[in-house]
Amino acid sequence: MRLLTIMLVLAVAATGAMAQQTASFGWEDGVSTVFGFYGNVGGTANVVDIVHTGNNALYAFEDPVGGTPQLYVGWVWGIQEGDEVTADIWCYDTTEGGAPSGRIWGHYTDTDHLNYTGSAGGNSTYSDGLGWSNLSHTWTFSGLDPDNNALMVEARMYSSAGLVDYWWDDITITAPEHCVIWFPNQNPVANDVSSWGGVKNLYR
Repeated sequence: MRLLTIMLVLAVAATGAMAQQTASFGWEDGVSTVFGFYGNVGGTANVVDIVHTGNNALYAFEDPVGGTPQLYVGWVWGIQEGDEVTADIWCYDTTEGGAPSGRIWGHYTDTDHLNYTGSAGGNSTYSDGLGWSNLSHTWTFSGLDPDNNALMVEARMYSSAGLVDYWWDDITITAPEHCVIWFPNQNPVANDVSSWGGVKNLYR
């Protein structure tokens, strides 16, 4: 009986360690755009003209053309060594084999979602030019730097002259339950993040 109890406890602990959560966002509030951006982003808007699902989507354009503009569209705080985080987002692209093309990428932050602390890499796949295409990537965190305790998901833009318009929609993020997932309809600040992290840790 004692052995059975020990085995059950270990099984519950293992299940808890692997527990995942999934959250999605589709810009349906009609207002939100991005947390922030880097590079030559000429502007962003919450629009209704071209959408994947629902009534709204994120629009952005590059101006001037140059570099690799990045839109900050999803933030996962509380990542730990060995964690896996998966994100996917839909990008509208009707220029097969050429610009404009979208791509999913990521970078690390600390407790401030706008503090860049290093690249997290991403997927080498671009939007396919056949309309709405799904871009996804899974990050596995190994050898994690102590300063890199959160992941910002980026929607990257690759343009050429006169081909600078992008539509994005329906981002989904899956992460361990000890993490906190934020989308651009929220405004995380350090105190909120720390407090929510403390609450989450009570139930680990």
